[in-house]
Amino acid sequence: MAERQGSRGIKELTAWLEADDAKGRVRRARRLQDLLTIMPAAPEGISSLGGVESTMCFEEVRRCYLDGSDMAVVLLCLAYVERELAAQLYAAGWEPAKKALLRAVLEKAYEDGVLSEQEWRTYSELAELRNSHAHFRAPLSPSTLTARSVADSVLPGDVLAKDARQAVLAM
Repeated sequence: MAERQGSRGIKELTAWLEADDAKGRVRRARRLQDLLTIMPAAPEGISSLGGVESTMCFEEVRRCYLDGSDMAVVLLCLAYVERELAAQLYAAGWEPAKKALLRAVLEKAYEDGVLSEQEWRTYSELAELRNSHAHFRAPLSPSTLTARSVADSVLPGDVLAKDARQAVLAM
């Protein structure tokens, strides 16, 4: 009865999802191939210091990457990195890790030798990318997606896909 009263039934919605999924299957298979090159699936799962939230970030990154939700990939990769590094620093006795911002976590991890100079640079660059996606910037500020797209003469989606791939590689 409730199914009839709703605008669409489960069978109809399932058929709609299957048809929609079929349209993007080849693209998703290509992204899966790329993802498995970057981060092979571990049959035993992952272990994280950052708790269940870190594990969920990791798994959601994989799903978002497959689906082409590239902005979500960038944001979730940095959330994962931040949680994992903060947890590691907290376990080593750094109390501020409980509420530290990403910049402070990265700096402390670098100072303590948890991150190499290359890792610190990579994560700092990704943090800037994340901030440009997550926080408002004046139109055409150099870090905006539009300005980067124009500067590189590519579509905004291509810039974002590159950002997502870079974030997954760093994660």
